[in-house]
Amino acid sequence: MINPIKKLSMLALLASLLFAGSAQAACNADPIVFVHGYSGWKSQFDVMINRFKNDGTPACALYKFGYNSLGKSNKTSAKELKAFVNNIRPNHGWRKAKIIAHSNGGLVSRWYRVFEGGSAATNRLVTLGTPHKGTAWAYGCWSPACSEMRYNSSFLQSLNGRGCDVSLWSALDEIIIPQTNAKCGNSLRTSSVGHLTLMVWKGVYDDVRRFL
Repeated sequence: MINPIKKLSMLALLASLLFAGSAQAACNADPIVFVHGYSGWKSQFDVMINRFKNDGTPACALYKFGYNSLGKSNKTSAKELKAFVNNIRPNHGWRKAKIIAHSNGGLVSRWYRVFEGGSAATNRLVTLGTPHKGTAWAYGCWSPACSEMRYNSSFLQSLNGRGCDVSLWSALDEIIIPQTNAKCGNSLRTSSVGHLTLMVWKGVYDDVRRFL
């Protein structure tokens, strides 16, 4: 039989270990979630994330959200984004999240904010080259998410301009046609770079930081 005093000591030690693990998991900073675009992948934001780290943002605050843009509707992906954000916020004392989204990822994020309760869980959405008003490029593919990026799609009509916050657009964006369709909410013409370069260009990063 275990001595009662020894048993209490063991329980105290276990409790202290659990508390230490919980404290270690906590992150005293607003979570920042990066959302890639159509047919994109999470590591596309690695350059920008490294810039955040170099400028003092703790690594524990930086998250990459991945979704199946080629096979799922943006509505489904928005539900997955909701679950993702709800899962990480407890590690930050339930602070509101900031979202940085590229291209179609901005539409996923807007649907999340408008229809999945995301407006209460986030305090900033910065979109980079998002087809807020559609793009001619989307007529060259046939997946659910792609059709939702077409001019006047039922998806865009349902959003009806809602869920926007800060939108950065480039005059040299070869995917968003016309380029000004990437404007929504508080809009800024950022560095004149190509669509994918928006995620890695220092000038774009500087504009993102300005609005966070």
